[in-house]
Amino acid sequence: MEVSAMNFIACDWGTSRLRLRWHGPEGLREVASEEGAARLAARGGDRAWAFREALQAALLRLGAPVGLPVMVSGMASSSIGWRELPYARLPFSLEGSSVVGQWVEPGVYLISGVRGENDMMRGEETQALGWAEHVCDLLPLRATLVLPGTHSKHLRLESGVLTAITTFMTGELFEMLRTQSMLRHSMDLAASGEPEGAMHWDAFREGVAASARAGLAANLFQVRTRQVLRGCSGASNRSFLSGLLIGSELRSLGAGESPIILAAGEALREAYTMAATECGLSPRWNAIEVDGLAEMGQRRVWRRLAPGQ
Repeated sequence: MEVSAMNFIACDWGTSRLRLRWHGPEGLREVASEEGAARLAARGGDRAWAFREALQAALLRLGAPVGLPVMVSGMASSSIGWRELPYARLPFSLEGSSVVGQWVEPGVYLISGVRGENDMMRGEETQALGWAEHVCDLLPLRATLVLPGTHSKHLRLESGVLTAITTFMTGELFEMLRTQSMLRHSMDLAASGEPEGAMHWDAFREGVAASARAGLAANLFQVRTRQVLRGCSGASNRSFLSGLLIGSELRSLGAGESPIILAAGEALREAYTMAATECGLSPRWNAIEVDGLAEMGQRRVWRRLAPGQ
């Protein structure tokens, strides 16, 4: 997704990583560090000072012109962040008027998250705003925006407004089951000598199909039985688990006619699209690249702060 030159620096401050991006006249510049919100908060002391220093160090590495404002979304506005800001509330307009934000110091603007009655997000709201920017506000009357990841978000849209958030801990469950549960022994790659990231698509589709036959808890032990009773490899069992978890997530979308828009990187886009096909969602399915959405959403916020930009 192409983003033209921006007169601000886009900052995504996650729990574990900090990323800066600037699209200048000569193209994209990007830097990342491990100075995520959790690490900075764990140090104690003056948290605002720690965030300020981490940002300045990253800006020096970025090499963008001095004085450009920095638009920050993600965990910097959370309880472990630079300054905790209240959530914006649903319904949340994608034209940008619902955003809650604050200048924490000259040139640094924090964008807060969004909450409903029983769910919340920080960072994904800027991707949703970016999607609206990407389609030039030609939004469907009703749709679901799917943002997969550690904590996948399903955002329901009605008439240009986000009305509901549903979080699926798909990525975190996969990692926990792969590394900490008794199932980890069935997903060990060492025995088969398969590389990290090896994908068995037949096993993945088997996992998606299994997600239709019983609840998630009743299906998980199949990771073990596939190894013991069928001799399936660690990579095959990982692929099965991935399909099972993603299939369970997508089946929650149910029947309907409203479009489903997936915004994801290449690997997740391929897996989710295959699972959507297996779940019968193809007629409603649209997939787009996630890269650049956050910056486009921050641009939408920036234009409201600095009209004419």
